[in-house]
Amino acid sequence: MDNKHNFGFRAVVFKEGSKAVKLYLVKKGEVLCLKASKDRLIPVFLAKEGDIIGESAMIQDMEYTYSAITLAESELIEVPSSSFNSALSSAPQWLVDLTTTMITRFQNTSNLIAENRMVHSSIIPEEQFTSALEVDFKRLLS
Repeated sequence: MDNKHNFGFRAVVFKEGSKAVKLYLVKKGEVLCLKASKDRLIPVFLAKEGDIIGESAMIQDMEYTYSAITLAESELIEVPSSSFNSALSSAPQWLVDLTTTMITRFQNTSNLIAENRMVHSSIIPEEQFTSALEVDFKRLLS
């Protein structure tokens, strides 16, 4: 069964490297997805209403490939990977392959963003992702 969860301002939803067992649909709010790159945290995606985060949970035996922290009070619908995989098992193989390909492409793109240590304004305005905010997020994730 899918569950709604409320997360407060600057709450950690999941951490990069932890076992991915759930994915989340953002029902309300904003969630910033960040990858660690050397001594930096690099924003790779800003999830808003209707977006999905934690998609690596859809591929069995994976870890989260980024961390997720709320930027506002947020309501997320939690979907256990077992529920998603059960639904996907009845889907045509081409849809399974398409889903896996899309997840892999997103992971590759987010890895490139992090490797190049880019804070891109299409994800979050540079003036909004300040050094102080990055320090706060590092503290939350430690």
